Amino acid sequence: MAPNLDDGKSLFKFVIQEGNGIKGLVDSGLQNVPAQYVQPPNERIDKSNAYPLDQAPIDLSGLDGLSHGQVVDAIARAAETFGFFQVAPEKKALYRKGVSPSPLVQYGTGFAPEEEEVLDWRDYVSMVYTNDEDALKHWPNECK
Repeated sequence: MAPNLDDGKSLFKFVIQEGNGIKGLVDSGLQNVPAQYVQPPNERIDKSNAYPLDQAPIDLSGLDGLSHGQVVDAIARAAETFGFFQVAPEKKALYRKGVSPSPLVQYGTGFAPEEEEVLDWRDYVSMVYTNDEDALKHWPNECK
């Protein structure tokens, strides 16, 4: 169920505390971008310089099977070409900021109303690389 968008506490609870993120807002049937996320016209991206993204979400479940190499290649290609790729919400939610079982992996969203006039319309997974040993110990199996 979508939060009451007029109530900042409800929005914070839904997006951050419950781990639904921006993707959860979109999946809840949201019809319009909440006002808290709308950039002023002078801060918006110039659409005339943009190009469409035809990158489908990458199904990480294939990492455990015969298509492991293809999934790894798709992740590498997306990271090199676009700088990001999409991950299933269930996988991300395990690593919510503040409850992540790993000190090197956090899932979050650009929700910092105390620091920003307009909130970022994004979710992210931050994975810190220190060395191979730590990555093997702390990163999700799908990312090793």
